[in-house]
Amino acid sequence: MTMSITPTGQWLKDLQEEYRSFIRESSLYTAIAAASSAADLQWIRQLYYLSCDFTAAVALRYGSCQDPRFRDAFGEHAAEETTHPADLAEWMREFGFLAAGEEPASVLPTVETLALGSYLIRVVTREPIPHQILTLNLLAEGAACDFYSAISPKLTELGLSPKGYWATHAKADMRHEILGLGLIPQCDMDSPCGKSYARALWTAASFFRLAFDSWGVARAQSLKYPFRKYEAQSFA
Repeated sequence: MTMSITPTGQWLKDLQEEYRSFIRESSLYTAIAAASSAADLQWIRQLYYLSCDFTAAVALRYGSCQDPRFRDAFGEHAAEETTHPADLAEWMREFGFLAAGEEPASVLPTVETLALGSYLIRVVTREPIPHQILTLNLLAEGAACDFYSAISPKLTELGLSPKGYWATHAKADMRHEILGLGLIPQCDMDSPCGKSYARALWTAASFFRLAFDSWGVARAQSLKYPFRKYEAQSFA
């Protein structure tokens, strides 16, 4: 009797959908749905940090890749992400999320935001290329599709035109999601290789869920730099 094996791309997509659903259960999505003004969207300051770290990760991946089979896909991804942090900052200034002369990093990132960004960089520097594709493309871009699908209608509802940064993502994320997926080694989901793929997806999904949960409860005023009284002291 011949055993039927689900193609790698199919079972990975099925697993990705399951983990995307887990991320969509985050309190961030509840906060987005309940938002009634721009004041309820202060987590956008956290998004800026993630945009910077994600852009850095895909650029580093392309710059350090020595395998010609993946360079075209990695280069395409890096090229299309490079302006996103600046695009987001420009949108934030236009709609009042940044005061005149204020820098996007004037609000502290949550620890979970830092952890997610650090993990994305770690994947590029420490994990094999298939895991990089599963993390930076399949999972991250899939989660991005869900996120932008939820926030764009809310921005429109609140009179905050989802143009520039937001419109760019709406067009690109579904394509970025599968970049390089067909190039990674094929394997059965119950094989050691398949289990390592599943762990990579789950780890990435867990970091996204933790970050998004922290955004769902964060308030800008609690994330301002709190160490003003120590500014004049030397820590040498």
